[in-house]
Amino acid sequence: MTTPLHLVTRAMDFHRQGRLAEAEAGYRDVLRRDPNNADALHLLGVIVGHAGDPQQGVALIERALKASPSPEAHFNLGNLLAGLLRHAEAESHFRAAYKLRPGNAEAANGIGGCLLRLGDVDQAETWIAKAIDLDPRCVSALVNMGTLMDTTLRFDKTLAYYDRALAARPDYDDALRNKALALLARGRFAEGWPAYACRFKTTRTFHGHFALPYWRGESLSGRKILVWTEQGLGDEILTASMIPDLLQAGARVVLVCSPRLRSLFARSFPGIDIIPTGGQPEHPRVIADLAFQASVSHLGEFLRPTFEAFSRREGYLRPDTALTRTLREKYKADADTTLVGISWRSTREGGQDKSVSLLQWSPILRTPGVTFVNVQYGDTRSDIAAVERELGVKIVTDPDINPLGDLDAVAAQIAALDLTISVSNTAAHVAGAVGARAWTLVPTNASRLWYWFLERSDSPWYPNLRLFRQHGRGWEKVMTDLAAGLASYSPIEIAR
Repeated sequence: MTTPLHLVTRAMDFHRQGRLAEAEAGYRDVLRRDPNNADALHLLGVIVGHAGDPQQGVALIERALKASPSPEAHFNLGNLLAGLLRHAEAESHFRAAYKLRPGNAEAANGIGGCLLRLGDVDQAETWIAKAIDLDPRCVSALVNMGTLMDTTLRFDKTLAYYDRALAARPDYDDALRNKALALLARGRFAEGWPAYACRFKTTRTFHGHFALPYWRGESLSGRKILVWTEQGLGDEILTASMIPDLLQAGARVVLVCSPRLRSLFARSFPGIDIIPTGGQPEHPRVIADLAFQASVSHLGEFLRPTFEAFSRREGYLRPDTALTRTLREKYKADADTTLVGISWRSTREGGQDKSVSLLQWSPILRTPGVTFVNVQYGDTRSDIAAVERELGVKIVTDPDINPLGDLDAVAAQIAALDLTISVSNTAAHVAGAVGARAWTLVPTNASRLWYWFLERSDSPWYPNLRLFRQHGRGWEKVMTDLAAGLASYSPIEIAR
């Protein structure tokens, strides 16, 4: 069956004009008449994929490619797959797009971006540099090159690439955000905090639609401020270290927080009112007389303007002490054993850079006199079984603790241990926030994890944390250093 050309053309015109609802309706009308129309399948996939259903978008564009391969369809499929963190598949489609249209800078950059995220840094740099040579104003390639500079420890060149991207396109969200993170990572707070507010301009970031002025550093004595979260759990825990500063300034605080943190925050900050994200206040008085609002990370602009302004406060979150004692007794069957919690992966975007296969922990896991306790979230059964099978090391997994549930119990578990060794994930932040001793593995991509800053072995956020940084590729040296440190780590020193 053939479809009148004007129907496809009209839908494409709507698409170019940004009238996406009409374009979508037009493409669907075309597909009712011609289910294999490649243009309609491809462009409907683009709309659907970017409107919140990337899996359906992928399926539609794959059908389009079967009907009629095109460089545009391969490129757009690559973008959707990369957004789903399926970088190996995405790379193959970017390569197909480049083969069909040699010299396309965006496709070359797509290949390079996927290779960067897959860890092939040398080839990534080759392709991203090719993209910039082909189009010196290709902003996505300039941003990728800035990220690559961080990843390869060429920190002096990172900001220059972000600035080039912004010179070409001043409103480019990724360049704005990445530059802000790079500034913060370098401790350039006066520039970094205001720049970081750019994330509120993107549709991907939630921000509270409250009819309240944003706090700009005014006196809070006796005044009520609504503070809300809009980031991941780790960031939320870290920036909660500024809540005590508000209370010390005499503020009355209403905190909107993730439901999983409500119990822990309620115990830790008894003088505040808490509303779980998506919930309602228990009483109308809670939100009466509000004077200001702020994102919890926005507080940093005024409360953490320099490194000297960090509170050096250990243990601002208070775990359940009774549960902590119970768990310590439960795990410490041998009085001479050292309890060490371990967490080895992150599943958030960029988590592959932070994660380390549990089998790679073998130098640590072979340390005598240590009982290892699993504090990793998610399904860890296959990882644990592989370590027991390959290394003969047993790792304690407590069935009563769910790291994906209420973090109050997780905080008590980590507080019960002598030491926690973790990649940069929620476990590291919980350990830091409750004042437990912890060692954290930090990957080379400094700006993505800006709050660990550059080349530091300590954390101004968490005085009890020690940072072990990846240098170059692989984690072998970090694991060797951790194992050496653990072997000489006295149980007396870490006794609680």
